[in-house]
Order: sequence, then C-alpha cells, then structure tokens
Amino acid sequence: MTLVKRRMLLVLSLLCLILVIIAGRFFYFQVVRGPELALKAANMRTRGFSFPESGRGDILDRYCRPLTNTGLAWACFGMPDKIADSRETSTRVAAILGAEPRIIEESLREADKRRESLVLLKFPVNDKKTRQELAAVDGILVVQVPRRYREDGRFIHLLGSLSPTGPEEKARVVGGSGLEIRYEDDLRACSQPKHLLRVVDALGNTIPGIPLKLAANPKAARDVITTIDRRLQVMTEDIVDRHIHTGAVVILDIASRDILTMLSRPTYNPYNPESYVTDTGCQLNRALMAFYPGSIFKIAVTAAAMENGLVSSDEIFHCPGYYRFSEKTAIPCWKTSGHGEISTPRALAESCNAAFIEIGIRVGRSRLLNFCHRARLFDCEIIGYEKAQGDSHLQIDYGRPALGNASLGQKGVMMTPLQVANMVATVVDNGMYKRPRLVREVREGDQIVRLLSSDPGEQVISSATARTLCEYLRLVTTTGTGRNAYLPEIGCGGKTATSQTGQYTESGEEILDTWFVGYFPVENPQWVIAVLVEHGQSGGRNAAPVFREIAAGMAEIYLP
Repeated sequence: MTLVKRRMLLVLSLLCLILVIIAGRFFYFQVVRGPELALKAANMRTRGFSFPESGRGDILDRYCRPLTNTGLAWACFGMPDKIADSRETSTRVAAILGAEPRIIEESLREADKRRESLVLLKFPVNDKKTRQELAAVDGILVVQVPRRYREDGRFIHLLGSLSPTGPEEKARVVGGSGLEIRYEDDLRACSQPKHLLRVVDALGNTIPGIPLKLAANPKAARDVITTIDRRLQVMTEDIVDRHIHTGAVVILDIASRDILTMLSRPTYNPYNPESYVTDTGCQLNRALMAFYPGSIFKIAVTAAAMENGLVSSDEIFHCPGYYRFSEKTAIPCWKTSGHGEISTPRALAESCNAAFIEIGIRVGRSRLLNFCHRARLFDCEIIGYEKAQGDSHLQIDYGRPALGNASLGQKGVMMTPLQVANMVATVVDNGMYKRPRLVREVREGDQIVRLLSSDPGEQVISSATARTLCEYLRLVTTTGTGRNAYLPEIGCGGKTATSQTGQYTESGEEILDTWFVGYFPVENPQWVIAVLVEHGQSGGRNAAPVFREIAAGMAEIYLP
C-alpha cells in the first residue's frame, strides 16, 4: 500500500505541476501580453490611417481645460479597393479640389500596391459644398478627424507647432517650437497614435457592411499644466482681433506673477504653410520680442530718481516744448507748445519729455544702469519656459544726449511686453520682483511628476517709492495721457507710450509702436495688462482702449 500511495502522490504532483504550468501560460498570454497580442490581432484584421498628432500629451490651462486637441476637421480619403477606375476618379476629385489629377492618381495607385485601405487626399476640407461633391464620388470618403490645433491660430504662439520626425516614421511628429518643443520629452507619444480603421479579411479586402471606427491605445504621455486661463485667453483674443493687426498682449497675476494670457498678432493657421511661409513675421511671438518701450521706461527713471533721493513730488520742472543740450542738439517734447511749469507727478501723467530728460541726466548713466540691474527690469527668465525672451537690453552710450534718449525709452533701451508688464507688477506689488511663470506642473495621469513653484520674490524697490509711483500712475488714467484706459467703477493706473522705431513707410511717415501698461482694480490691485500696438498713432489712442475693454471684461468675470 505504501508503494501505491507514493505512486499516486507522484502522479497527482505531476498533474498539479502541469496544471500550474498551463495556468501560468494562460496568465502570461491573457494578462501580461494580452494588450500587445490584442493589438496585433486587431492590426491583422484592420487597415487604416494614422493621425500623427494624436497620442501626445495634452497642454492644459490652469484649470486643466485643454488648449490642444479641442476640435475636429473634415478630411477627404480615397479607398483604393472601392475604386474601379483610378484615373477617372482622380480626374473627378481633382476637378472638385482644384488639384493636379496625376498627383491624386499616384497616391491612389501607391496605396493600392501597399494594400492600404485609406489614403488621405485633402485635409482640411472646409467648404460644405466641396464636401458634398466629394462624398458623391464612388470610393471617396469624407469624414471628420481630430486636430491638435485650431485653424484660426488661437493659442498657437504659446503652444508652438509640430514637425515630422522624418520619412522613415510618418506616423510620428515632434515639437518644433513653443511649449511643444520645450516639453517634448514629456509630451512625446509613447503609444501608437489614433487610427481611422476599416475591417478587412485574411486577404486584406475590406469587409462590407462594417462601419469605420476611430481606435486609440491608452495615452502613455504626460500632460503639461500651464498658468494660462483659457477663458480669459479666448476673450482677450476676441477683443484683440477687433482692434490689433500687429502687436501683443500679456496679462499677469500680480501676487503670483502667473501669466494668465499671452498672445501675439498676426497669427497663422499651422495646417496651411502657404499662409505663413511668405510672411514669417506671423510666426513671431511678439509678447516675448524686444521693442523700444518709449515713455513706459519713464516709470523706471522715476523710480531710480526716487531711490537715490534726486526728485520729490512737489518739485517743479519747466518744459518749453523741448530739451536743449547745445545750440545744435535738442530733443522735442511730444507737446510742441510745451507743458510750461509742471510737477513731478504731472510730468509722468502728461509724459513730459523735457522733464524726464532732466530727471534722467540728474540720475546719471551709472546710477540708472545700476538701478535697472538691481530691479531686474531686463531679466529674461520665465519659470517653465526657458530661453524664450531675446534681444532685450539696456545699453546707454556716454554723453548727455544718449542718456536723454534712453530716459525716454528710446535708443539703447529694448524691452519685451512681458518685461514691461512685470516692471509694473513689481511696482504695484510693493516693490517685490518675482519671475513670471508660464508652466505650473507636469502630470502623468493624476500624479504630479514635476511641480514648478512660483517665485517667492525679492525686494528690489523700496515700499515708499512703490507706493508713490502707484499714485503717479493713477493720475495717468484720470487726468493724463491714459484717460482712455480709465475704468469708472473700479479704477486703474498705468502708463502710455508712443515709441519711435526708426522705420518709415513708403510715403515717408515714421512707423510708431504704441503702448499701454496698467493695473487694476485701483484698490487692492490684482492684475497687470500690457498692450502693444505696432504701427499706431499714440498709446492713448490705440493701446489704452484695448486695455480698458479687456479689463472691463475681466471685471465682469472675476470681480463680485
């Protein structure tokens, strides 16, 4: 009996081992390799078209609302196995699209050789009548497909664009500019992109009666959370489109220095290279480009003078309509008849050139340079958006005329709209400088993998100087050159500027850049808006009304 029991035990052990091995194999193929094998099986019985932009991580606003992948567009596909005569079909489609029949025929024939069930012929197809005519052609499919960007160019300077990786990997794209390239390692698609699929049999022929489907693997990329407020960005872009052809707008949260809105004009359609190849200027992000700040720089000159005890609020200057350095050299005031006797606050409110040349000369080249360096007015760093601001600088030549020009924000002084906005935010924030922030965090699912904290700040201007400057800036909007920016119920402060570019039109008229930068509400300020309008007439006429309209819209949304 003992021998029989041992043999039975051995047989049972072997059976158990076999069952464990079988169960392990089932687990391995069903659980471990299940998704991979399911994908391979699906690929064997389907044929389709890949969307290169899909599979990447999303770029989101501060409330996790999407800035990318927000829309659909119509596309025209050819189905080679459904086309009896490729030449005839190509001729009909080309006539509808206004294209070359030979190119369409070659695309269809090549796809047929590769046994591809779908080939993209035109994307996008915006005209409804064209879509209807194409859909009536046998073997042609017109369907909506996902897009990463908007065709109207909204958000595009902020987001950037994508570029193909190369001919060997057509289903992949990589960041080419903006946030897309700076966060390529996070946003890069690690899974297969979305596919528009048709089910086929073992011979690769389409099975009739089974509709197309849009398939995608689970996203394996990270998302980038910006500081942008999508609702505010859209509202601002709507306003800017009505008033500004060329220029930029930046909106900063004063407490955190988060960039709530950043836009540039003109914009462009990233899916239509013909619309911007000949005009490269539309691809420039003017919010981060350097311009002459003009009279806005008088804020810095005033602060430098106050910090060095060289000017007071009750001091009186005389403006005859110019400032004369010598018999041969003089700089005119914008008011040719002169401001006459004018106090320091009124000089800033009325943007008197003569008074500010005198103040700038009183401060001196070295002290002005030292103050601007200490106040970090020309710092280019943006949290989460490295190496984006270029060409801003402060380079003042020796000599009183050079210093006079610099005191008016002209030769030697170049600032970006973001730097201009942050300069005013520093003044309004009791003299605290903070680096602006554009990206808050990077997420993988619900997990934060990288957090970019706000700058804690650095005191660069004394509280007394900052408070006095805020009072001066209020006068600009109540009785000065910025009255067109005034908000009756909540109040605001700010500064206008009309800067000379040194460029002229064909008729000989000088091209001017016009500015307004301001803060609001006047009590407990929360936001700064910088507006740049290129080719304008004056800051008060062109830029200040844009500030007022944006600020009024923000007040309706955010203020009780």
